[in-house]
Amino acid sequence: MGFWKIVNKVLDVIIAFLFILALFGIVLSSNIRSNAYALGEILLSNGLIGVIILIYILWIGKKIPMTIIKLFKSKGLNSRFWNDL
Repeated sequence: MGFWKIVNKVLDVIIAFLFILALFGIVLSSNIRSNAYALGEILLSNGLIGVIILIYILWIGKKIPMTIIKLFKSKGLNSRFWNDL
């Protein structure tokens, strides 16, 4: 396997875990909720560049649901999960 393919898989896993942690934080902590709301509000109020950055952030996260589904189907971080990525 190529070096960049491994790096891409590792980044997919890290981003998925950060997303899961952010979801738990949004549910449990009002500080994280207010920070996420403020980030969205700031990006939307900064005109076209802010909207482009917000769309880019959402575009980066398009693989997150599939990565999480693969993680739950393989029942953890194992070789089956790693090969499915």
